[in-house]
Amino acid sequence: MGVEPTADTEAIKKAFRREIARYHPDKVVHLGAEFQEMAATRAAALTVAYKTLTDPALREEYDAGVASGEAPAAPSPVDGPVTPPTLDDIKRDTPAPPGSKVRFASERADRDVILRRAVTGRARGIVETLYGKLETPTVRGFDLALVPVAKPRFLGAPPPRVLIRVVDLADGASIADAHTAASRARLHTGKSPVVVLLFARRIAPQEEISKAYEATARQRKAPDAPEEVAVLSVDIADWSCSLPPNCSHAVHKLAGQICA
Repeated sequence: MGVEPTADTEAIKKAFRREIARYHPDKVVHLGAEFQEMAATRAAALTVAYKTLTDPALREEYDAGVASGEAPAAPSPVDGPVTPPTLDDIKRDTPAPPGSKVRFASERADRDVILRRAVTGRARGIVETLYGKLETPTVRGFDLALVPVAKPRFLGAPPPRVLIRVVDLADGASIADAHTAASRARLHTGKSPVVVLLFARRIAPQEEISKAYEATARQRKAPDAPEEVAVLSVDIADWSCSLPPNCSHAVHKLAGQICA
């Protein structure tokens, strides 16, 4: 929970409220089972930590294990399965009044962190399964960049450079912006395509998406730009996606694994 070894009960309680509100399963109940499992695991671990550090006997046992240089095992809950408090329980202990702008902004930010980590983690696993070891350079404007390390001759074709951006809405403007940013990223090598996975909670009507793809296809390509830049709009609710027409085999291969 990020507290000092000498933290008192009030400090531990405050840290627990902060962290459990960030990872509570109730915040991702509308998302897929994978997101819910990740949040539930984290919330359960925080709950065990809280119970351990606020119970004098368990705290003494834990501190003794730390002092001896051994990693103390998490105690088994004596009252049955670990059940995180509800968000209503947390709110009753939170200074901000119900419905306040401060609380709403904080909870939304925490939800976005969970969502971004879950989405990028899953996408990275898929790309790594397809192309092996990856480098993850920092690329401005994107949440994650994935560059396969293996040479094209070992993969049969130049592997794509993958850029990930998580947004609230995938529409014409966000597709155009992602395409421009990817074209300027200087991430490509040779004939490797650059693929943007634009994950979104909401997707604009298909007509708008298609017009955006047509507009990006008409853009004049800079001499040092990648041969191919493809922006895939992915609905995080079910991982269905739209992709531009006339994409290369490499892009279709990646889309086949990413999209439901």
